[in-house]
Amino acid sequence: MPKLFKTDIASEADLKVFVTDIRSEADLVVYETTDEWAATESPIWCYTDIQSEADKIVYFTDLQFDADLTIYKTDVQSDAEWVNSAKSDLL
Repeated sequence: MPKLFKTDIASEADLKVFVTDIRSEADLVVYETTDEWAATESPIWCYTDIQSEADKIVYFTDLQFDADLTIYKTDVQSDAEWVNSAKSDLL
């Protein structure tokens, strides 16, 4: 968890996500992987091309105020964590 499906249609998404370059603005620090077995915690995301296999459908927005969740992407898996744990129920 979570295995996510990216959509280009905001209305079909379960979650609208904004990617920030400033870690302190993020609700969640995310590590992205192609290994679905490594995505065992909510800060570790894996994407699928098959919508029915996804735990959530996400839409990446360019507007932070439009997002349900603001994330910061990291290249280090051990850095992935919730910054704002109040939003952890979104995943």
